[in-house]
Amino acid sequence: MYTVLVAENEPWVLKGIVKMVEEAGEEFQVVGACSNGEEAWNQIRDVWPMLLITDIMMPEMDGLTLCGKINEHRLPIVSVIISGYDNFQYAQKAMTYGVSEYLLKPVRFELLKESLNRSKEKLESLKDLNGYVVKFQALLDNRQALPAKLALQKQVELIQSVLSMNDYRKSLRISLLHIFDRKLRMLLDECDIDYPDIPAIDVADGEGVVPYYKAMLEKWYLSRSGIAKSSMPAIIEQSCRYIKENYKEDITLTDMAERANFSVSHFSALFKKHTGTSLINYVNGLKIEEAKKLLLSTSYSVSEITEIVGFSTTPYFSRVFKTTVGLSPLEYRKRMDS
Repeated sequence: MYTVLVAENEPWVLKGIVKMVEEAGEEFQVVGACSNGEEAWNQIRDVWPMLLITDIMMPEMDGLTLCGKINEHRLPIVSVIISGYDNFQYAQKAMTYGVSEYLLKPVRFELLKESLNRSKEKLESLKDLNGYVVKFQALLDNRQALPAKLALQKQVELIQSVLSMNDYRKSLRISLLHIFDRKLRMLLDECDIDYPDIPAIDVADGEGVVPYYKAMLEKWYLSRSGIAKSSMPAIIEQSCRYIKENYKEDITLTDMAERANFSVSHFSALFKKHTGTSLINYVNGLKIEEAKKLLLSTSYSVSEITEIVGFSTTPYFSRVFKTTVGLSPLEYRKRMDS
């Protein structure tokens, strides 16, 4: 399965591309759709897609800048640009950022499908790396509501499994450790959590890696317990109430930021600081809780529940459910009924 994020500022084009990707083959699964580059950048660091399809011209952050950031941070993502401009300089710049495909609007289904199929080889090479990053993110979000001590233990075990990779996978090992490090630093900085007492290390060295990550992760998990006791800004409380009342609808980071009269990046950081998770994971958490109730109290099929709680596709719902609960929807229903 290849997870896909689509970024396009024209709503009808965005819906069209999402539909084409879903029809291109069962192996392609859309896990996010957004209308500007800033929101796409935030979603990338939360859902970790394997493939990005982005318009080149968008508000907040354009597609080229977005691809540049992905390249700069060496994220395990294949990028496809869609443009209304047959401009050699744009295409040339995209190539320097490692963009896989450059497609012109209007996008035809056959061309997009061919582009996706051509990307499969690159996507396959990223599978292992992406899998580790998704697990790391799920534990950071603590989607299974584990006690902090157990969540930290599982994170450390994940780091140790990366360190135990054979020497022939050294580049993969180093890439993962760098991604984990940047993610942690970014998260701590966004939530105003200080860590000057933790000296930086060379993650490629190996020695001191586990104690370093353990110290950084302890900062994060300890801050989560403090957040619950601190006062939440009124605007975040209002946002949470709105989300709880409307979570089955298509709630986007951009929409919520506009409601709060904040920039996308500022609202995202403030929301994470005071809820302990990203907007998309907060919304998905509410959907999963409702899905659990429906699985136990009704005979609805998984596809019917997908639609009721507001997930875009059944495979995406099943993936989020398993990541959160530890079981597939049907396994959960069967075990709870037994």
